[in-house]
Amino acid sequence: MKSYEFTVILPEIGDSTVDAIDHRCPDSSIGRSHGTMSAAFDREANSFEMAIDSAVADLHQLGVSPLRIEMDVPKTALVS
Repeated sequence: MKSYEFTVILPEIGDSTVDAIDHRCPDSSIGRSHGTMSAAFDREANSFEMAIDSAVADLHQLGVSPLRIEMDVPKTALVS
């Protein structure tokens, strides 16, 4: 399996939910930047879509509805 990196932008959540995410998703790191809460994932899966789907499913089971998914695009992939 390959590891996929992406960030899930979260709604405002409390400390108990942060703890629940940390417990359920040990491959994530939760933080806040400029007032936006997010969970950065480094998830192993058979495909990028499966990685995202499983992370979102884990969050939904904790009652968290992600706002959006973000990912870094390597500079070599950018077209000038």
